[in-house]
This record gives sequence, C-alpha cells and structure tokens, in this order.
Amino acid sequence: MKKLNRNRIWFACLFLMPLANFAQSENLAAKTYFSNALFNTLLIIIIILLLVILGLSGALKNIAQSEYVQNKFKKKDETKDNSTITKSLSVLAFLFLSYASVAQTTFVSAKKNWLIGGLDTFTFYFMLAVIFLEFVLILVLYNLIMGALKTDKIIIPVVKQKTKTILEKLNASVDIEKEADITLDHNYDGIVELDNDLPPWWKYGFYLTVVVSVVYLIHYHVADTGDLQIVEYEKSLVAAKAEVEEYMRTSANNVDETTVKQLEGADLEAGKELFIANCATCHGKLGEGTVGPNLTDAYWLHGGGLSDIFKTVKYGWVDKGMKSWKEDFSSIQIAQISSFIRTLNGTNPAGAKVAQGDLYKEEKSSVLDTLITNGDSLNILKDTIH
Repeated sequence: MKKLNRNRIWFACLFLMPLANFAQSENLAAKTYFSNALFNTLLIIIIILLLVILGLSGALKNIAQSEYVQNKFKKKDETKDNSTITKSLSVLAFLFLSYASVAQTTFVSAKKNWLIGGLDTFTFYFMLAVIFLEFVLILVLYNLIMGALKTDKIIIPVVKQKTKTILEKLNASVDIEKEADITLDHNYDGIVELDNDLPPWWKYGFYLTVVVSVVYLIHYHVADTGDLQIVEYEKSLVAAKAEVEEYMRTSANNVDETTVKQLEGADLEAGKELFIANCATCHGKLGEGTVGPNLTDAYWLHGGGLSDIFKTVKYGWVDKGMKSWKEDFSSIQIAQISSFIRTLNGTNPAGAKVAQGDLYKEEKSSVLDTLITNGDSLNILKDTIH
C-alpha cells in the first residue's frame, strides 16, 4: 500500500513540475500556444486519451490484484507489469508538459512561413506523435486487460471414432465395447447371448425375394405373359432344328481342297454342264484333250486325286496356260466340276490325246471316300455291294 502511494506522489510531481514555467511569462499570456485553436483541440485530445489511459491502467491494476489473476500469474510478473505501466505514463506526461512550458518562449519567434494552423511544424508533429503514442499505449493496456481476463482453454482429448469397414456396415455389427448394451440375461454355462439384429443385407434381400416371387407368379401363371420351362424347351428345339437346316444349306458352299468330297446325281449333271460350257475348249467335251491334256487316262500333270483336281481348277497353273477359276465359280461349282472330271477316268473316247504327266494310282483308303456324298451315296454303296 505504501509503495502504491509513493508511485502516485511521484507521478503527480512529474505532472505538475513543468506547470511552474507558465507563471514566468505573464506578459506573454496573450501570445502563448493556449490562444491557438488547433493547439487547444490537440491538447484536449491528448488529455482525453490520457484520462482513458489512466482509467485502463486503474482497471488493469484492480484486475492484477484479483485472486483469479494472482492464481494465474506469478507475483513477480505482476509487479513488473504494474511498475512498467506507471513509469510509461509518467514519462509520457513529463515529456508533454515539459515541452508545453518550453514552447511558450518559441511561439513568438516562430516564422509565419512555417506555421500549420498557427502552430510551428515542430509543435504540430510533436503533438501528433504524443497522440499516436497514447493510442499505442491504449492498445497495449487493452490487450493486457483482455489477456488477464482470458480464461485458459481446456483441452479436451478428441476420441477418434473407429471407422467401420464395409462388411461391418453390411452386417450392422455392434462394437465389442458396446456389447453390454445388447447382452441378454440368459447365461448358459458362461455362454452369453447377444440380441443382435439381422444383417441389413439379409433382411432387405429377403424382402426383395418376396417381391420377385409375386411378380414371377403373376407373369408366368396369372397373366401368361411368359413361357414356362417346357414351352421354352420346345421352342429351343425348333430353333436348333432351323439352325441345323440353315447350316446344312450353307455349309455345302464352304468347300475347299481339304474338305471336298465326291458328288453324285444332280451335282454331277451340274458339273458336266459347267465343264462343257467352260472347259471343253481346251479339254474337249468328252475330256479327250485338245490344247489341254487328256483327262480320261491315268496320267496327270498335277495329281489325279479329287483334292488335286479341285486345287487345279480353283488356283490354276498359269505357267501352263491353266487359269484360276475361283473368281468365276463358287466352291460348290468347283466341287461339281472336279467330281465330273473324276468320272471321265477310263472312258477312252475316240481321238484322245496322248497321255501326259505321271501315272496316278488311287489309294485304297480313299476308295470309300469317293462314295461318301449326301444321303443318296448310301444307296449307291448298297447297290454296288449287291
């Protein structure tokens, strides 16, 4: 308490000491700074800010002496802060009032060319600096007061919730920490029963099957808008039969030198007509040979098998004058021509050309192949055996 009274007395003395200088020049009273309106305005602002500073410092002192703040800060820090504030206020007041006394003697000699609102530039900027310092001090005091009143933050530990996996969400599993909430009172030799809910996927899946069964019943048995299994089977047989017929109809055209078979009946007649119309020019109508080789003997330039003849007709032998007929005939037509040429073997027509090429002997394993054709070939084989 005594220390506080000493600080007040010291501050008052510093504040009043410069005022003694004002009494020394009564004859200059009319020409002092106090007769200037701008000076008086700035002075009033300085005094008001000074009163605000005194009020804030007093409030800060009371807060610092409270039990709450004393428990929050150490006593040494409090004393240091209070003395610093008091000294700052004292120095500020001393500087301002000392300058006011000195300025009385300089106002008369100031040059009018350097006046701002009737004040010399030094006085004007000095008073602005004092106002600025007072604002800074007010902000400092305000921050100190708010800091003293600010309560300590209580840090509450954040408990991170466990992220459930997709399987746990689908099963609506209960965490093991919460199993006590769903534990039933039934205890079977230490085995505890839990009141778990049905997994959502199972429950909603069951609901879906009920809806689907109703739709199925109406669709197939009530409205008759769908075919039952027997009807679907019968339709599939009809479709399969049609596919087989279509395949049999088109597969005849998918013939090459590796799959060609000896044809009979109408195919031979078709092959004969094609041969006479396109091949007789070089080989004769009976195959006796003219420009081209004789086709009725057992000698062949490029093989006498059915596949050899098919290949010769299809690709030709350009170096020997035989063109390729694959662009003119289809595969089945080439097979018809090749099958007809095979029937000319051994006919020995009149005026036959001299044999050319190598002797061709039919392999025994291929004898029956020449008789395997369509359904009529079985009848031909039967007639041959009898």
